Amino acid sequence: MQADQNYLTAVLGPVTGAGSRTLTVTASRSMSLTMGCIGKGMLTVSGLLSGAVLCYHASLSRGAFGSYYWAHMPVRPGERIKLRVVADEKTIWDIRVDGLPRHCKDHVCANAVQTAPSS
Repeated sequence: MQADQNYLTAVLGPVTGAGSRTLTVTASRSMSLTMGCIGKGMLTVSGLLSGAVLCYHASLSRGAFGSYYWAHMPVRPGERIKLRVVADEKTIWDIRVDGLPRHCKDHVCANAVQTAPSS
């Protein structure tokens, strides 16, 4: 899964699963949802963060990915929010939720740029 393009840091995942389930995350002022799947039908996430992607069958040797961004969440930072993941029981999915780093305290954070780990 690619790095978030809005300089947000991971607050959940990536989480890998199959079928449907509910996830809980801590909200921040800005957030993004990235998801990918291989399988049958749609992968749908609903809640304050929501999106959908049409999954490809594994025989095609490729997955499907989607990414969504919210600049201003309609919820207080720090509030716990639930996301409902709905997919066919045989569909394998990955979901990552990103938000502002904790040290930004939900203000514009000039030093929130992600850096690659040194080797």
